[in-house]
Amino acid sequence: MIQCPKCDNDTRTSGLITAAGEVRLAGTISADPQPIVAQVCTACGYIELYAPLPLNQTERVIELEEPAIHETFEAPAPAA
Repeated sequence: MIQCPKCDNDTRTSGLITAAGEVRLAGTISADPQPIVAQVCTACGYIELYAPLPLNQTERVIELEEPAIHETFEAPAPAA
């Protein structure tokens, strides 16, 4: 679950709906409009809006989220 950046409580995922319908992010020439997602804090009400990722960028995000393998170095123990 995503934590609220203001109060560190849990958030819920929600869509944005108006009387005219769902709020969408305008598309480009090659993409249709996409719905915007809101993360709403269950305690303080803080809201963050997130735009959807284009389908051709999801592979790049997955690569960035994978933890990098780091080599560890242990210093030799000091001589007595």
